[in-house]
Amino acid sequence: MLVERFEIVSAQGRGQYGCVYKALDTQLQTYVAIKVLNSALHNSEQAISSFKNELLLVRQLSHPNIIRVHEYYFDQQLHFITMDWIEGLTLEDKIAEKKLTSQEIIDIVKQLFAGLACAGEVGIVHKDLKPDNILIDTEGKVYIADFGLAALKNNDNSQSIIGTPYYAAPEYLLQGKVNKSTDLYSLGVIIYQLCCHSMPFKGNSLEKIIDSKLSGNIKFNPYQARLKSLKALVLSMLAANTQSRPESVSLASRLFESLINKNAKRNTRPVMLFAAAFVFVGFIWVLATVENTANTDKANYSSIAILPTVMNSETENDAFTDFIHYRLSHVSNLRVIDTSRVTSLLKQLGLNPPLDKAKVELLSDLLKVDALISPTVIRTGGNSQDVQIKLIKVDGFNTNESLLLNAPLDDKKWNSVASQAVKNLKQALNLKEQAGKSLLLSSPPSKALFNIKKQVELGNVEVAKTKLQSLLAQNPSLAQGWLVLGELLLENNLIIEAEQAYSKVLQHAKPLTYSAKFASARLNDLAGKVELAKNDYLELIKAFPYNIELKIALAEFYFFIEQHSKAEQLLLDVVKLDPYHPNAWFMLGRAAFLQGDLNKAVDDYFVKALVTAKKLKNPLKEGEALNAFGVVYGQQGNTELAFDYYLQALTVRQNMGDSAGVATTMTNLASLYLAEAQYKQAEDYLEKSLDIYTQLGDQQGLSNSYNELGVLAEEQALYQKALKHYQDALTIRINLSNQMLQAESMNNIGFMYYMLLNHEHALVYWQQAEQLFQRIQFPIGIIHVQQNLAQIELSKGNWRNAFHLFNNTLKDASALNSVEETIVAKSYLAKLGFLQGGFKQSFSELESVYQQAEALNDVRAIAEFGLWLADWSMQLGLKEHAISYLEKVELAVANNGNVEYHNKHAFLSRYINDQLHLNNLQSQALVAPDFAHQSVYIRELIYAAREHLRTGKKDISAYLAKLKAADYELQKYQYIDYLELLAIQQFLNKQWQALQATLREAELLQRNMGGYWRSFQFDRLHAQLALANEADSSAYTAKVDKKVADLLNNLPKNAERTFLSTLSYFELNDGFGELSAND
Repeated sequence: MLVERFEIVSAQGRGQYGCVYKALDTQLQTYVAIKVLNSALHNSEQAISSFKNELLLVRQLSHPNIIRVHEYYFDQQLHFITMDWIEGLTLEDKIAEKKLTSQEIIDIVKQLFAGLACAGEVGIVHKDLKPDNILIDTEGKVYIADFGLAALKNNDNSQSIIGTPYYAAPEYLLQGKVNKSTDLYSLGVIIYQLCCHSMPFKGNSLEKIIDSKLSGNIKFNPYQARLKSLKALVLSMLAANTQSRPESVSLASRLFESLINKNAKRNTRPVMLFAAAFVFVGFIWVLATVENTANTDKANYSSIAILPTVMNSETENDAFTDFIHYRLSHVSNLRVIDTSRVTSLLKQLGLNPPLDKAKVELLSDLLKVDALISPTVIRTGGNSQDVQIKLIKVDGFNTNESLLLNAPLDDKKWNSVASQAVKNLKQALNLKEQAGKSLLLSSPPSKALFNIKKQVELGNVEVAKTKLQSLLAQNPSLAQGWLVLGELLLENNLIIEAEQAYSKVLQHAKPLTYSAKFASARLNDLAGKVELAKNDYLELIKAFPYNIELKIALAEFYFFIEQHSKAEQLLLDVVKLDPYHPNAWFMLGRAAFLQGDLNKAVDDYFVKALVTAKKLKNPLKEGEALNAFGVVYGQQGNTELAFDYYLQALTVRQNMGDSAGVATTMTNLASLYLAEAQYKQAEDYLEKSLDIYTQLGDQQGLSNSYNELGVLAEEQALYQKALKHYQDALTIRINLSNQMLQAESMNNIGFMYYMLLNHEHALVYWQQAEQLFQRIQFPIGIIHVQQNLAQIELSKGNWRNAFHLFNNTLKDASALNSVEETIVAKSYLAKLGFLQGGFKQSFSELESVYQQAEALNDVRAIAEFGLWLADWSMQLGLKEHAISYLEKVELAVANNGNVEYHNKHAFLSRYINDQLHLNNLQSQALVAPDFAHQSVYIRELIYAAREHLRTGKKDISAYLAKLKAADYELQKYQYIDYLELLAIQQFLNKQWQALQATLREAELLQRNMGGYWRSFQFDRLHAQLALANEADSSAYTAKVDKKVADLLNNLPKNAERTFLSTLSYFELNDGFGELSAND
């Protein structure tokens, strides 16, 4: 037992860094891997120290294809680390078996690229990548192990090299040089080995191996033809010259994807991604938005951070720091880090001024600044005090400290001291401001206002508001005070009061000052005058292009007005200036997600958001990023990983008391449980999130919970209840002025009206939803609405329109890699094909979709498409097939199915067991309460009437009476089945005129449909009508023969006899029955 926690189960193997054991974590009751480091390394303190530092970086890696390192321990004279336990084999074992298919190889390589790209984005190099430290679990998932362990040999006195010679880059073997292509080279060797079953280089000594690598004489002869297309990429990865290799792992990965021409699967089921960010971003003196930013070339500006002032009074020191920040923020070519961000980062890192050299370097690196300003207030006797301001320049690993200012300080001298500090700083940094600045410096606010700002940052909003109102009563012309009050009121959603405060700013501020321009922007923004607001913001940002918080606020403005591509472009400029900004990467992921680019959202942005949060030790942002990962993985159909990340996010958020974040993650977990039809778990999470949002007064959160409660009710076919929840959500969302959420609610409400047989209301809401989605350019939303509109066209018998809509959405969904929307489009196109007689292809396509749903564990899709396949089988007389499909979905329907699926399953079971009789039909109501119930009710009557005729009886008037009373507005292909029965009854009763009218109505309906496979039954009756009128029936007979022959050619194998037998359910002297009997 190690550290009284880890119980060793078995030894797994030995490598160059130590032994690996499987162990039981007795606290968490789960298995972990323990790597006990080689005892030869224990005496090298430098090696252990290097390893620990490397491990700190590696622990920040969070990616599904990298084994997570948990902790480092020293116990019982053993140095060891704990990691995820993976049940499986090494890639070396897999290669030795020589059984990998080309698809398996491609899947392995894709995952290796993904893991290395994640590491490369944060500058972590493996240095010893080889098949032996790549694991593959029982489901084919790949894991890269031993990140960071190569650091153990950096200080080894032996002459052995770091890494394995065959897999290491030549410049690494010769000079120990590490670059962006170091791991890429090793991966090239692995890909070559996978494809060719051999190594690209030969040699029995290090010198000969290096010579072979430098020669460039490599032949690529893959074992499988499909892999030949990889030749150019693999050879470029193995180039001896680093400049000839792909620029990065990410670029090589994209090249690989294009070569294999296989897009990754994505699932974009709409889920609430984030708790929306309010336009008010913290408390900053200048808040603005802009459309075009100025050039942010590094040569044009300097960047600094101001450390908290060292002084006895915490409130005093932060107030003075904020005052200096205020003055410096007006220097146009100086990027000044917001003081609250500096304070938060110091707290997160556990640092307190004064800082030593190492801490200064760490802080400057995380803030990406050239210098730090460190103010200290020193008591000089009595009430007198001096301020000493030091400038700490950071250049690489060197720091230079100089005295910027030393001067007496009292309340009246704050401004003069700050002015001199600004002047001295400009000289020290050689800053020359651009001429023609468009905005003027506002008069410095009083010290009291900065103390109020501090109260706001500490969360004492009511205290701050009281003090601010008192200050304004004494000095009603203080424009900056009114601006602060406006921001506080706006944050509390007191719009009218905020507008009054901003108006006061315009009344008292000088024109062309920050205060005046910002207040004008706010007033135009609140009045909905977007262009005017944007013009105001443009002037602010144009004057100060290096103000990061202005750009962050700008991005939030773009989110608010649904211009996500502009937000993304602006945020890319932010991370160029400030790569460790705590919000920027997450906001970029949000922008990409809202544009439908899920690949970019997760691979380019959210990974960096998570790494940044861990690097900054910021649990709030870590929870935010983990939650986002859960969303994206859920939408990609990887529910296991989605659950994992959501639960990680929930733990982080609960531990830090982030109530709003907890509620958001609970709502997202509920969505996952809904997707798997686990209604009790979903309801539990939704009720908890609803309680939290109610306590917080979070209106958007409430709307999200109501929306998910609507989904929950819908899944259980409780459509009236679902409609009420969706309407509650829409009411809140209209007040929030969020077009994205409004569109979602309108789409949901439209679908409920459709299910409740009110297609007029459905169309109104869907058209409004489509307009909103188009306005905000959200492609997934547009696809959802168009597929709903296609369903209405299908239900109303306009099959051509339905086909075009579904086909267009299939193209759009495929272009976006949207799995769920692609599945929907393919399934309904298959349904249309079936209705028009393309049985063989339709069955094949729907079975493929059904298997895809099984792979995604999409219970709803499994149940729905399984029931479709059973139904289609019964229509064609394939009873055994139908029974098989019903048995497959029985468990899913019984355990997780909603009322709609239970009814369909029960109906098909009764039909198979010959229990459809008028006197024992379950539903006797003339009009069912909704689309799903009525559809089953009508079909029960139609199938029962057919079976009644099959017994030789000729009177189905009782069935027809009930069918006549049904509403067919959204049941057109059921209506044509009713017309078939009506026409048969009229034929049997020799009601020739009535029969002629019915056949004419059916013909007109089929023209709109574009053809229905059962139309030959009407041709048979047309022929009989012609004979009754003593006319030529041969044209109709020929039609019957051709249509039946086409249908028989489209049937699954050996299905002709049962098909003909099933359709011969009524007596007609035209030889069709004999064909059935003798076929």
